[in-house]
Amino acid sequence: MKWPDELVGDIARRRAVLYLGAGVSASAASEDDRRPPQWEEFLLRARRRLGKRVPSDTVKQLIDLGDLLGACELLKASLDESWPELLKQEFVAPKFRPSRLHRRLHELDLPIVLTPNFDAVYDNFVSAETNGTTVVKQYYDADLPLFLRRSYRFVLKMHGSVSEPSRMVFTRSEYARLRSEHARFMELMGSLILTHTFLFVGTSLNDPDLRLFLENYHHSHPNSPPHYMTSPRSEVSPHLDDSIRKNMNLKLLRYSPENEHSDLVESISDLILRVESERRVIADSESW
Repeated sequence: MKWPDELVGDIARRRAVLYLGAGVSASAASEDDRRPPQWEEFLLRARRRLGKRVPSDTVKQLIDLGDLLGACELLKASLDESWPELLKQEFVAPKFRPSRLHRRLHELDLPIVLTPNFDAVYDNFVSAETNGTTVVKQYYDADLPLFLRRSYRFVLKMHGSVSEPSRMVFTRSEYARLRSEHARFMELMGSLILTHTFLFVGTSLNDPDLRLFLENYHHSHPNSPPHYMTSPRSEVSPHLDDSIRKNMNLKLLRYSPENEHSDLVESISDLILRVESERRVIADSESW
């Protein structure tokens, strides 16, 4: 993978934001080699809990149609008080441990990390690595502007955390509530994407919420520099690159997904070396 000089420079100056998607969580593993479930996998497991109850077939139809938000909405309502326990069993009980990918991403040494992931693997890891000086914040925290203005290091949980299931953003109505009841949070995200370069890792263009977010801000501010997303080489056709750039202001950085995405880990290791070298140049020239 070839890292653009502009991205290296923005990371070196800490004018970049790291955005961790579900693919980063999926790299974690438990002692018995279990992995955090991807969204569709989790919904299928949850559906099995319904047994022969009426919504089961409807849930399967929604999943097959790609309406994961609708399927999740129906599952949560049907499982009712069993829902929080299911979340705990799937995302907490296995005691997932950080992967090499988690460690390398932390070594980029960026103060702001955003993630829609519910698990706490990265959160717990960076808190331990920084002796508690990296704070975990939630989308509903009232003091977010303070953390954005000052020199704090924090991980921002954009959709909440499994530790507080009632405030997770996981269903269609919860996504709608986030946009309406937490409009100020969305404004803060908009200010970040206009003032910082985003590096998306472990994310997918199949995420409708992310696509809408990027499209809205690009068309409102069409002359902004691009953001970057790592992408498995075969996932998105290069023929779509121009459209992605025009509509989402996003450039894809492709890597080989073979051997459990080891190319991505090695590429980030190379990025760390380039960033550290650039930081030395900046320090020597006092051009922060």
